[in-house]
Amino acid sequence: MPADFVKVARKADIPQQRSKLIHLGEEEIALWHVKGRFYAINNVCPHQHIPALHKGTLEGIKVTCPMHGWTYSLETGVAEFGNGRVKTYQVRVEGDDVLVERPVSSW
Repeated sequence: MPADFVKVARKADIPQQRSKLIHLGEEEIALWHVKGRFYAINNVCPHQHIPALHKGTLEGIKVTCPMHGWTYSLETGVAEFGNGRVKTYQVRVEGDDVLVERPVSSW
């Protein structure tokens, strides 16, 4: 089944190397703008279940949780060390609009 996408922001709403916290249903999603591309991951760090990844430190396309230092790939969601993984969402850009895949569990 093809993914359903929802407009969540305009490109200008998210400066380069920054993120924006968005809510889709019951999901908190960290939307990152990195070198002209947009990435969307679940905002909750699976290490201690703290919703803080939108405030993390960015290095390349990896974000480090500000609470305990776990680092995740924005592309794959895989933790740099250990077995952790954060959910990723597809992102599309249509003109000036940024759309994110609607989480299945939220609707």
